[in-house]
Amino acid sequence: MDEKTVTTEGDTLGEAVRKAAELLGVPAEQVRHKLDLSHFRNDQGRAIPVDTVKAICWAADPQDTAGAVAAKEWLEGLVSRMGIEATVKAKNVMDKSATMTVDSDSARFLVGRGGKTLFSISSLLNEAMSEEYGDWTFKMDILGGRRDEERRDDDRGRGRRDRDDRGRGRRDRDDRGGRPRRSERDVDELKKLARRLASNVSSGGEDEIIRKPLNSFERRIVHMEVAEIDGVATDTVEHEGERKIRIFADQGEGAGAEA
Repeated sequence: MDEKTVTTEGDTLGEAVRKAAELLGVPAEQVRHKLDLSHFRNDQGRAIPVDTVKAICWAADPQDTAGAVAAKEWLEGLVSRMGIEATVKAKNVMDKSATMTVDSDSARFLVGRGGKTLFSISSLLNEAMSEEYGDWTFKMDILGGRRDEERRDDDRGRGRRDRDDRGRGRRDRDDRGGRPRRSERDVDELKKLARRLASNVSSGGEDEIIRKPLNSFERRIVHMEVAEIDGVATDTVEHEGERKIRIFADQGEGAGAEA
């Protein structure tokens, strides 16, 4: 780890990483991180509900992320020439591989019928990078729908509903149709699920996505539980229009940082 580290806080991990990038004076792709787990626990070490994420961040060697930075710039130029407004990010940058995400309301035009356009873009990206970054591997992920700001607002709304429920002592479902509150037993079951899926991934399995609906507090429980397991990491992806947690193999500390 570099000598200089910063601790940042945000509504999402991505926001915390972007704040760290500004403080460190480096591209977001170059930031490595680990969660500040004390932020999610009380003095007794028990999980507590919080509305933000804290991360301890540092700058990686620029050579470790150069391919991801170049691929991001190339994709930004491509979608601009296509006349499409989009946000391009490089995620899971590690061991000369990266997942390039393009988030746009016009996602269907980037995917194309039967995924043909996406396949072509992916092929062009790898061809463009082959001369200087031929030892890199790039995956493509096209997202569409809600913007990041709307997602954060949604998480804040859920957090407020959770706090309101606790304040009124409701034990079942609130009258606005919110999800049932989690008991300690539910939390334990969620931790067991996270550990079981993480074990599958660490044993050489494919990435796992937790498809069951989780609110922001529940997602953070999963992030915290998996953070304590070597060889795996988590991030948040959009699946069927909702935010889901993905568990994947992590060969380097903090490799789940996103741009």
